[in-house]
Amino acid sequence: EWIERAIPPVHPLGVVQLGALLRQRRPDVYLSPFYFLPTFAPCPSVLTLHDVWPLRLPGGLPFLRRMLYQLVLARASRASRIITSSAFSKREIHEFLTLPDEKVRVVPLGVPPTRRRVEPRRPPTLPRDPFALVVGVNKPHKNLPMLAKAWALLGEHPPLQLVSAGPTDARHPRLADLCEREGARNVTVLGRVDEDELEYLYGHATVLLFPTLYEGFGFPLVEGFVHGVATIASDIPTLREIGDGVSRFCDPHDPQAWADAIREVARDPRLRADLQDLGLQRAREYTYERTARMTLDVLHEAVLPEVDEE
Repeated sequence: EWIERAIPPVHPLGVVQLGALLRQRRPDVYLSPFYFLPTFAPCPSVLTLHDVWPLRLPGGLPFLRRMLYQLVLARASRASRIITSSAFSKREIHEFLTLPDEKVRVVPLGVPPTRRRVEPRRPPTLPRDPFALVVGVNKPHKNLPMLAKAWALLGEHPPLQLVSAGPTDARHPRLADLCEREGARNVTVLGRVDEDELEYLYGHATVLLFPTLYEGFGFPLVEGFVHGVATIASDIPTLREIGDGVSRFCDPHDPQAWADAIREVARDPRLRADLQDLGLQRAREYTYERTARMTLDVLHEAVLPEVDEE
């Protein structure tokens, strides 16, 4: 039975309205893709918390929003189960929320099969030359200032174009501005792109760059594996968890290491082919079906905890 209601899932009024709906319908279990616990729910609640970056990174949120975030997480800790997407995030959640180990379950994300049915479309402003792709918003933890420095170290004639795709947060400098400041050449910022354009970018990139400082999972890395793209990633625990033995890893604070890795991967077809093959093999592990089945297991745990413990 499919029921739709116009209830905002991450608004204080929304959790009250949702609680009332649950008391009316009385389901066996409530699953949310967010970490907001509905009020007075008559059933076990399973919430989703991919990461706790606002608590880990300095300046993650303004003071009042940070306090509100902490209050929401404190309420979330009363849920029957919390789903997160990596063992690293589970450790982070335990550190900040001090929850019992059995309450937090790791369910790695998978690539939806519908993505394969998207018809690729070339973004009109995409350069014709081979390119390195970086995907994501321009927030500080995405580490774009370091990438701009690394690209500048490639000199006046980089081996590839640098193409950025993702939404722009006006509070932070765009990659194009950072690269101009560093004197980096051959940079194109596409901004937010449609699904069909993103599909084209993944399918035609020479290498995917993921210089992030912090991730709860790192979905673009898996997208790169699925599309057979060679990947260079930050050497941080989450990305090691996903791509160890598959990606080329670099210190996220070392622009020279990134410049060297980009140059090597761009100029060595055999290395790229090896990274592509390894990525395609790893991608078989990150299916949407596995994500769904593991999520269903967590729902069963929440509904029948006494059976699960036996």
